[in-house]
Amino acid sequence: MQYLLGSLGSLKIAVPLLVAIAGVLAWGTIYEARFGTSAVQRFVYHSWWFQLLLGFLGVNLAVAALGRYPWKRRHLPFVLAHLGIILILLGGIIGGRFGIEGQLIIPEGRAEQILELPGNVLLVHQPNPGVHHVIPTRFESQAWVHEPNLTWPVVLGDRTIQVTADRYAPDAVTEEEITEDGTEANPAVRVQLMHEEQRDELWLFARDPERFGAGWGEAHVLFLEPAGESQLKQLLGQAKGEAAPRGTISVKLPGMKRAREIPVPADATRTVAVEGTPYTVMFKDYFADFAITEEGPVSRSAQPNNPAVSFVLTGPEGTDVYLLFALHPEFQAMHGFSHKISGEVGYAHAPAASLPPNGIGLIRAPSGALMAVLTGAGDQRQIIDPVEIGASYAHSWLGYQFSVAAYYPTARLTPRITNRSNEVRAEAVHLTVRDGEQTAETWLSLRGRAELPLGAEPVTVEYRPAQRELPVTIKLLDFRKIDYPGTQMAAGFESDVELTDSKRGLILMRKISMNKPLRYRGFSFFQSSYIDGPTQTTVLSVRSDPGTPLVYAGFLIVIAGVVSLFLRLGSPVAVKARPSARRKRTRSRST
Repeated sequence: MQYLLGSLGSLKIAVPLLVAIAGVLAWGTIYEARFGTSAVQRFVYHSWWFQLLLGFLGVNLAVAALGRYPWKRRHLPFVLAHLGIILILLGGIIGGRFGIEGQLIIPEGRAEQILELPGNVLLVHQPNPGVHHVIPTRFESQAWVHEPNLTWPVVLGDRTIQVTADRYAPDAVTEEEITEDGTEANPAVRVQLMHEEQRDELWLFARDPERFGAGWGEAHVLFLEPAGESQLKQLLGQAKGEAAPRGTISVKLPGMKRAREIPVPADATRTVAVEGTPYTVMFKDYFADFAITEEGPVSRSAQPNNPAVSFVLTGPEGTDVYLLFALHPEFQAMHGFSHKISGEVGYAHAPAASLPPNGIGLIRAPSGALMAVLTGAGDQRQIIDPVEIGASYAHSWLGYQFSVAAYYPTARLTPRITNRSNEVRAEAVHLTVRDGEQTAETWLSLRGRAELPLGAEPVTVEYRPAQRELPVTIKLLDFRKIDYPGTQMAAGFESDVELTDSKRGLILMRKISMNKPLRYRGFSFFQSSYIDGPTQTTVLSVRSDPGTPLVYAGFLIVIAGVVSLFLRLGSPVAVKARPSARRKRTRSRST
């Protein structure tokens, strides 16, 4: 082995080169500890300069091997070792430049073909005319640069806008400042909740489909704004609801200036066209009181205690599957669902004669006054009219205490982004978009989206992982998490998937577990993680490395070189020399 290593040390340039590579690897270890694995892979190990360094080492090894040409039999270990290392380096360079690595996030019952790559991109698009620009970014690879000040010109039909990324936060924390000096009606209340030693505070927005309600302990806390006296009477239990008893979904898609509302039909399998657009909504199921059991999702009762609806949205971009909860609008965002069709989709359950049980329903009457409706586990109902700011009230059936600390009819919400560290954990980027004299700005978190009013047509910007379409489609049929006995700790998890290759007309049914990946057409699908929830979601790591065969071949050749070295040391020629040496030492002693 010393013979093999010594052949490298004989080259004057090899030693400094190896020292340089070792220094880069040491720096990469420190960089990874500070900024994360994704950043070090993009900025160091997959960078062109590091692969050029490895290529230069391979060239030096080739020159060292050719320097002893013509080779003799005793050179076999030397040649094999150099050839093997060159193949390993070449395989690593090819894999780094042409390999594919990413993640597939697939909920149960859904098929996915779009792979999320490690790098992130900015998307700028405008529905009319239909333009779509993708801007690659490398913010996460330079996490210490909090003011990148990068500007990109983007052509949108007959105008050109300037998109500037002027601030970047790798570990962002969002803080909200809510004031009452808004210019438009936006009712909001700050509710304080107390039970024994537990205290909490919530901001609720009556007109925000994602923030009008929240769960707290056993209670459903809601802030509702009925459209008129008839809906107010329904909430107070003085009249029965008539319109949209299953609630409505709101859809705002590309090219739409305002959202369309579609009532959930009584026929759960009905397809409804979104008026004036090429999009359709196919309803799958409605749950008045959603729950997960061993048999799957069911409705525990006919009362709208936890209303949910599942449907499929189809358009020119493809198909998206939705499962939305009226009382938990944050469900999709919490579980990282991504959709092919960009837009705003929400679900609201229309006010009905029966509010959710154990509810604290704050109501803004048409006159602007505040009142409250408290519900018990059954048909109990208590009305508080009016609700005074700062006064404390008790829920008769839960024993919870609550008060309204602030009530703003025209609330204005201003998000403030601060950064905690340089580790890439919760990215956010601040964009400033200019169109002539007009300027708009926004903060975007990863997978965030914002619509900016610029000119006659608004401009939509997104910040999300880069994507790549796979040649196959993976559908998650069933996901299973196996716990250690007597605990909720995962001992393993596995996915039953259906792989569809439309070009070859092939469908495969396979099981992917932690130690048994699925390999097909050069792609390897590994069971990486999962997302727990009402709909189980699997996370598959996908890798395609064209340099892997060269790396494996290189390791085998290096091993062959080591074996040939030991065989040479144990050959008859070497053994025959040992008695001769002993006779020589004997003559020397006799003399």
